[in-house]
Amino acid sequence: MPTKDIETPKKAKTTVYMTEEEETLLNELFIKRLRERKKTDKSALLCEGIKLLFEKEIGQKQDHKDE
Repeated sequence: MPTKDIETPKKAKTTVYMTEEEETLLNELFIKRLRERKKTDKSALLCEGIKLLFEKEIGQKQDHKDE
């Protein structure tokens, strides 16, 4: 049985500088998702936040294949 090629979106590696307060907020979100049994990682949370901020600032939702 042939396997389908799964298209993996290209990702960029980024360093993020944040205050202790911001790091605490990120950790609290991460822990909340884990307790809700929602598989996630901190990179996914940051990406979700960027998309929400974009929608707020630009006012339109972008159609992304990696969601």
